[in-house]
Amino acid sequence: MAHYSHVISTLVRTEKQALTLSLFGCITFAIFGIGYGLFVGSNAIMLDGIFTLFSMGMTGLGLITAYLVTRPSDTRFQYGYAHFEPIANVINGAIILLLCLGALYGGITSLLEGGREIDLGHALIYAAVCTFFCGLIYLIEADVAERVNSELVRVDSKEWLVDTLLSATLLVGFLVAIGLDALGYGQYNRYIDPVLVSLLALCATLIPIKVLGRNLREVLKIAPKGDVSRLVASEVEALRQRHGIECYSHLAKSGRRFDLELNILVAPGQEWPVERQDALRQELWSRLGDTLGDAWLSVCFTREKRWL
Repeated sequence: MAHYSHVISTLVRTEKQALTLSLFGCITFAIFGIGYGLFVGSNAIMLDGIFTLFSMGMTGLGLITAYLVTRPSDTRFQYGYAHFEPIANVINGAIILLLCLGALYGGITSLLEGGREIDLGHALIYAAVCTFFCGLIYLIEADVAERVNSELVRVDSKEWLVDTLLSATLLVGFLVAIGLDALGYGQYNRYIDPVLVSLLALCATLIPIKVLGRNLREVLKIAPKGDVSRLVASEVEALRQRHGIECYSHLAKSGRRFDLELNILVAPGQEWPVERQDALRQELWSRLGDTLGDAWLSVCFTREKRWL
C-alpha cells in the first residue's frame, strides 16, 4: 500500500488536489457503505458508510475553505480569510465527535436488545476492500499534509484514518465471527456487530477530541505553544536588550497564519523617527520571517503605557 500511495501522492501536489481526491473518495465509499450495509444487514457497515457521508460534507467544507484562505483581504474581511480554517476544523471535529457518540449509543442499545444476524461472507469482502482503499487515501493525504504543511488536509487525513481503523476493526471482527462459526459457537455471532460498533465509536472519539483541542485554541486566540512561541519570545527579549526598550508582544495563530503584535514604550528623551522604526521592523522580520511565513506583523510605538 505504501508503494501505491507514494506513486499517487506524486500526482497529488496541492491541498486542493488532495481534498478533491478525498471528496470523490467520500462520495464513492458513502454510497458503497450505506448500500452494502443495508444489503447484508450490518449496522457496523452502515455506520462506516454514514461516517463517510458526513466526511464528504466536511471535506467539501474543507475544500471551500482551502480556496478562501488563499484569497487576499478585502473590504469585507479586512484581516483576510485565515481564521476560516480553524473554524472549519472545529465544525468538522464537533460533527465527527457527535457521530461517534451517537454510534456508541446505537451499538450499546443493539447489544442490550440481543444483537443482530449479518451475512459474514459479504461483510468480510466489504471490510477488506474499505480497509485497503481508505488506508491508501489516508497515506496520500498524510504525505501531502506534511509536504505542504496544510492543517486542512491533515484534519481530513485524520478522518480517513478513522475510516481505516473502522474498516480494519470490522475486518478483524468478521474474521473472528467466521472463526466462532467454524468452532461451533455461531450463536454468539449476533453480538459481533453491536460490539464492533460500540468499540469503533469509543476508540474513534479520541481523534475528533484531539482536533477540537488544537483548533479551539486558535478560534479562542489562545497563545500558541511550541518552538514558534519560544523563538518569538527569545527574539523579542533580544530586541529589548539590544535597543534598551520596554516592549510587550502578543502572538496568536489563525489556521496557517500567525499574528504578531509588538508594542514599544518610547522613554522620555528617546527619539524614534520613522526610518528607525522601519529599521527595527526589518530587523525583527529578518529574524522571524522564515519561521512565521505569511504573518500579520504589527509594531507600534507609544509614550503612553496605557496603549501597550
